Amino acid sequence: MKTNPTALLALVAAGAALSTLNLPAVAHDSAPAAPVAVSSAVVRQIGLSSNDCNPGKAAFSDDGKFLALNVDCGESRAGRRVWIIDLAANAASPATPPLGGSDPNGETIVQDGTEVLWSGGTLYVTTSMETRGARKGDPTYWAERFFSAKPGQAPQALRQLPAAVKAKFEHPFGRFPVEEVLPDTDNDVVADGVFRIGKHLAWISNDANDNVFLRTRTGKGPIRELSRGGWELTSLQYDPKRLIYPSRNGIIVYDLDAGQPRRVTVTHADARPVAWLAAGRKLAYTSTRGCDGKAQPGARALCILNLP
Repeated sequence: MKTNPTALLALVAAGAALSTLNLPAVAHDSAPAAPVAVSSAVVRQIGLSSNDCNPGKAAFSDDGKFLALNVDCGESRAGRRVWIIDLAANAASPATPPLGGSDPNGETIVQDGTEVLWSGGTLYVTTSMETRGARKGDPTYWAERFFSAKPGQAPQALRQLPAAVKAKFEHPFGRFPVEEVLPDTDNDVVADGVFRIGKHLAWISNDANDNVFLRTRTGKGPIRELSRGGWELTSLQYDPKRLIYPSRNGIIVYDLDAGQPRRVTVTHADARPVAWLAAGRKLAYTSTRGCDGKAQPGARALCILNLP
């Protein structure tokens, strides 16, 4: 089975036959206020201007003033690093040192094993770091590392995470191990990609041809296929009421209870959601068509949008 060329994915085989699919309603357009573009200088600084680098896990601070973003450049010299972007000042500071290439031995991950979490004004990062052996000739290995950082300050290496922060990392809202809530499907379920949100179950799976599906089920009802495409669907964002995901028509905001999708009008097929702050209805996404969606495909932009 093939794996995602831009991210290491562990896939867990599932068993039973697929239930009859219910297709979602046709998406209505949602016209938000114009997005704001993070400066191209910041995009270059953090590596997103390179086609070899991709956004990984990200999170807004609680007040929405800062965006923590993991940028993964794979096995290239740039490697991986987590950044904090000051959205008002259009400036970025590192939240970790360079982390080296992605861990080829990582398991049950959608991105590269890096997770970010804000607690007050402090960002916490759990990740793995490429580390050289103690003696010449020893193989490189990937060691578990923890960091904390405040905007504009140098990152601090931690021996361990605070207990409350560790608990949040271990039990993120809505996410379940595949083994606990394995949906009925004859495809493979992307590990770290199954979510129970209230009475709804949502999951990402793929078939033998690397076609990727986003599906939902309410209780024990029929399975509903929301979208199918490629590995871009692993950029799914969610909160207690909605799913936010890319599609061939742009970013879709799907109301779980109403069963109604809405397309963000300024986005197109290239747009990828990066982070979502439900309390402020603030969305970060990338686009190669500029943040207004009107430019010809070109350099990647990082856009901040407030949804109605």
